[in-house]
Amino acid sequence: MAETTGLVQRLTVFSSTLTCVWIGPTPNNNELLSVSNDSSAADTAFAANLIQTLAAAATNYRAVAAIHGDSDAKIISVRVDPV
Repeated sequence: MAETTGLVQRLTVFSSTLTCVWIGPTPNNNELLSVSNDSSAADTAFAANLIQTLAAAATNYRAVAAIHGDSDAKIISVRVDPV
């Protein structure tokens, strides 16, 4: 598993099944990751929780650690470290 850390620079909801998030130290130095779901109730609820956590971190200028696969950009977990 890979981990990308930094501020949430941008978060864009494209559809009910795909959200993209740019995470990094600056707006010009970031990594594009995604949150997606398969439209099942459980997967949609989990994805919504990830998106809400990322949005809260963005609005409060908190750094996050997004866990994703080594060879893909799909976020499977988000950690917001204490200040």
